[in-house]
Amino acid sequence: MTIHCQLTVFFDQGFYRGLFERRTSAGYQVARVTLGTQPPTMPQIWWLINQRWISLDWSALMPETQPSPVNQRQRQARRSTKQGGRQSATKLLKLQHQQNLVLKKQRRRQSRLQHAAEVRQKKQAKRLAKHRGH
Repeated sequence: MTIHCQLTVFFDQGFYRGLFERRTSAGYQVARVTLGTQPPTMPQIWWLINQRWISLDWSALMPETQPSPVNQRQRQARRSTKQGGRQSATKLLKLQHQQNLVLKKQRRRQSRLQHAAEVRQKKQAKRLAKHRGH
């Protein structure tokens, strides 16, 4: 099994960002890191690759499909180089962000329901305590 990894450093909205792309026979994954406002130096990049590689937050594995016609592949290659090669990575990061929003919404709803159940339980216990007598 071969793994092809690529790190792209780019300037985006006041910050330097690193975009890790990992292609395997199983599919394609992306991880993004913010490097700061100053351009990263080579020692910082090497440290990032050697030390933080394991702890990167990789997106879900997306199976990679190759379009069969040669002309279509050439057209896609031209498009991706024009956009800096980040088109598929951006799509994958956006998908991961949407999934995180759905999970966050579910957790928030669960927490709200649990809190409401606790409040109901306390009110019921208080009501029963009032009718206990002397």
